[in-house]
Amino acid sequence: MSLLTVDQIVSGYGDMEVLHGVDLRVDPGEILTIIGPNGAGKSTLMKTIFGILTPTAGAIAFQDQDITGLSPDRVVRLGLAYVPQVENVFPSMTVRENLEMGAFVLRGDLRERISRVTELFPVLSKRWKTHVGNMSGGERQMVAMGRALMLDPQLLMLDEPSAALAPNLAATVFERIEAINESGLSILIVEQNAKDSLRLSDRGCVLAAGLKCFEDTGPNILANEDIGRLYLGGE
Repeated sequence: MSLLTVDQIVSGYGDMEVLHGVDLRVDPGEILTIIGPNGAGKSTLMKTIFGILTPTAGAIAFQDQDITGLSPDRVVRLGLAYVPQVENVFPSMTVRENLEMGAFVLRGDLRERISRVTELFPVLSKRWKTHVGNMSGGERQMVAMGRALMLDPQLLMLDEPSAALAPNLAATVFERIEAINESGLSILIVEQNAKDSLRLSDRGCVLAAGLKCFEDTGPNILANEDIGRLYLGGE
């Protein structure tokens, strides 16, 4: 049984339709990477799943429950977390305050949850009282992912987690993504750094012009010469 099922979703912005009937599934424990050219609708799909955008047709189910059109605050309580590409941290707050904001719906002692997050991101425990706006891009991305993990989600959605990062920092972020997945969490990634993301992925799919046009295992997509030439920077 799939953890997340997207069935013929149509969505966009006002009168501008971006997704024209997209199907997608994420299975328990897997990493799925969505690749495609700019403007393909990748971020629109993520926002629609999370409830930031309301689809005009189709259905979305999470853990066998219909979440089509639910608001983000309701979706997050069901176990789905989303880290957008930009504005994904509170720069004027400290690392600790950012993590605590990730558990805003909970009451009581958060130390155990914070401890689990800092085990995944040890650098954060060293920057505990640092204002996040003063941290590097890679560190801020770790804060954003850590904050999303504070509610122990079943599915983590990441929109361009390596965007604008130096290669060494991007590699560190991908290492942490792999560690998060090894803890049992399913992950859905939209990523322009497609090769590195697909190397971690159980499956990948190609989104182009608002339609899913190809799907296969991560290794098979990397080995596909046509996909490589069109979408992975291959010769």
